[in-house]
Amino acid sequence: MDEFIETLIARVRAARAGIEEAVAEHDGFAISRAVDELEEALRLARENGVDVPPAGAE
Repeated sequence: MDEFIETLIARVRAARAGIEEAVAEHDGFAISRAVDELEEALRLARENGVDVPPAGAE
């Protein structure tokens, strides 16, 4: 796996973790930001043909 793919998958994982943390803290603004980040990371993965493991498969 090349560095770009690893970085992109790490970005998706971090965004997913950010969502979980924001939900646990009941922080609506942080949830919104984390969801935006996840959507952006998944869009980049899709556009570049990167298969991202499903949530929980880490």
